[in-house]
Amino acid sequence: MRRLRRLCPWCAGIALAVTFTAAAASASRAATAAQAAATAAEEGPAASRAADDADELEPGRWYRSADLTLNLTQSAFSDNWHGGENGALAWSAVINATADRAFTDGVVWNHVLKLRFGQQYQQVRHADGTRGWKKPEKSEDKIDYETIARLRKGWKVDPYVSGRWESRFLDVSDDAGRTLLVNPMTFRESAGVARTVYEQGDESALVRLGATARQNVRRAFVDAVGTATQTRTTHDAGVELQFDAHLRVLGERVVWLSKATVYKPLAWSKTDVFDALGASALAAAGLDPDVRDFALSTDVDWQNDFSTRVTEWLAFNVYVEIAYDRYDNSVVPRLDDTGTALKNAADVRGAVRKAVQWKQTFAVGLTFRLL
Repeated sequence: MRRLRRLCPWCAGIALAVTFTAAAASASRAATAAQAAATAAEEGPAASRAADDADELEPGRWYRSADLTLNLTQSAFSDNWHGGENGALAWSAVINATADRAFTDGVVWNHVLKLRFGQQYQQVRHADGTRGWKKPEKSEDKIDYETIARLRKGWKVDPYVSGRWESRFLDVSDDAGRTLLVNPMTFRESAGVARTVYEQGDESALVRLGATARQNVRRAFVDAVGTATQTRTTHDAGVELQFDAHLRVLGERVVWLSKATVYKPLAWSKTDVFDALGASALAAAGLDPDVRDFALSTDVDWQNDFSTRVTEWLAFNVYVEIAYDRYDNSVVPRLDDTGTALKNAADVRGAVRKAVQWKQTFAVGLTFRLL
């Protein structure tokens, strides 16, 4: 733990918090399990057999689940408060939903929906001594829906086809402060083979390898002022490796949902724009001479969600996402009228991300089972 604190000060605190809450959840579950065992003893072995049968997917029947988590942090101060603090309000909502169905011919159809959105408000002191609130800023924003159909015949690998849609509720990337709803959007279609590498109870780990086609759709404002927008699209195709896991760690007290995606694009629809520019034109735009290759570099995205319930409705959650995307392929490079320079050089520069990106949130909130 001392070494972890030196490497990452906040990581040690999160690790301690997760361990503490996991212990509390374990004590709560132990009491619940004892009560359930007493009930099962009274009802006899028939109830136990019925519970075991419910864990299997019955062909022709939908199995649905949905959880809603609400997190809120708030503080405020009067105008004459001179402690130096400023008020803050932060909230977030997270929905995780699944729907699964098995067919008699061995086809298993899975749907996974993940929604995250949150905002934070900051109180500030004005020059006249009064306090006010700044415009809210996003702290969470993700729309991720995936559907996959697998043919399970007991072979070493299962053929599959899948589709995925990713977006954000609110696009605030415009420099003028204008916003767009559900933008940008990314669509993926994949086909390949999958293999379950681990499966025990409700724990599982699935690896997929397939060919993938991806479409990026982005709306952008036409002018520096006004609300008129124009939709631009790009296409690429490549190979995708994906790992999905649902595990229980720390003595089964913490649920770990992990999703790792490695995508290697082999072709992109807009490489010809960079090919039309010479090294001097790229340098004038503030871009590397090999920026064309950035769009074809390997993309990595690793999402991890750790959660534990202290009670039926109180939960602790740690979310960590690590991403490497050297160029955002949804940003379309556009040539000016002469065809020798970029028209949107600032947008293209903003799409270049050479370093690894990461995101971490730790929340305590209320969890409700919707389905």
